[in-house]
Amino acid sequence: MEDKIKTIEIDGVEFSFNANKAFEKDGHVYCRQCGEQIDSEPLSYLGSKKIIFGRGCKCDREEEAKRKDEEMANHIRRLKEECFTTSINLISCDFDKVIEPKRQEVIIGKNFVKNFKELSKDNSGLIFHGNVGTGKTYLAACIANKVIEEYQIRVKMRNIPQIINDIEKRGFDIDKNEYYRWLSSVSLLILDDFGIERNTEYVNEMVYQIINTRYESKKPTIISTNIPLGVIMNGSNDIDKERIYSRIREMCIPVKIAGKDIRTELGRKKLRETRDLLLGDR
Repeated sequence: MEDKIKTIEIDGVEFSFNANKAFEKDGHVYCRQCGEQIDSEPLSYLGSKKIIFGRGCKCDREEEAKRKDEEMANHIRRLKEECFTTSINLISCDFDKVIEPKRQEVIIGKNFVKNFKELSKDNSGLIFHGNVGTGKTYLAACIANKVIEEYQIRVKMRNIPQIINDIEKRGFDIDKNEYYRWLSSVSLLILDDFGIERNTEYVNEMVYQIINTRYESKKPTIISTNIPLGVIMNGSNDIDKERIYSRIREMCIPVKIAGKDIRTELGRKKLRETRDLLLGDR
C-alpha cells in the first residue's frame, strides 16, 4: 500500500504522519495498531520556533526488539558454525539434554560457563580425562555452545589432527606462527581428543607451540584426553612431551569424566523414541 502522508497542526506546529499507519484524534496522532501517541511534545528550535518529532510506539519498540533478537541469534549461529567448522553436529550439544545433570563434571562445566570472565583473568582452563566413551567431547561442546550464547565471543573446538591438516593442506601458503597467533586470539580454545595425534618430533613441536601460545596469551583452554591423568601430572622422561605436559599442568584443572556415556545415553533415548513412533499404532 502506498504511503498516504497527511500533515496536521499541533500547538501551532506542523506534524506529518503516514495516515495508513496512524490516525488523528483530539489534536494528536496515534498508531492504528497499538493506539499509542506518536507525536512528541513541542520542542524549542532556533529560538522562538518549535518542532515536533515522531516517536516510536509499542509496535516500533517490539519490532526493534525482534530485529535485535534476530540479529543476535544470527550472530550466535555464525559463532557456533565457526567454532565447530569440522564437527558441525556438535552445535546441538546442550546442557539441557544431559541425561544426568547432577553429575559432578556437568556441574563443573556449568560453573565454568557461569564464572568464565573471572576464570579467564587467571587463564584457568580444564582438562577432561577419563575412559573412551564417557562423554568428554559432548561436555566440552556443551561448554562451547553455552559460552557463545552467554558472552557472544569466539570459541574454537578442534583436535590436533584437524589442526595439522589445516596447516599441511595449505603448504607453503601458510605462516605457522600466524596460525598459532590465530588460535591464541580466540577467547576459548578447546583441544578435543588430545593424545590421538602421531607421536613425532614434528607433531610434538606443533602441539607445544599451540599450547604455549595459549599460555602466553593468558587465555583459557579446555582439553579432553584419554591419556591417564597420572602420565600428564607426574611428568614424563620424554622431554618433548614434558614441555607440553608442564604447560597443561599450569593451565588446566583436572576433571574426571566418569559414569555413563552422555552420547550413548542420548542415542538410546532417541532410539526408544523412534521405536515408539514406528510401533505406536500396533
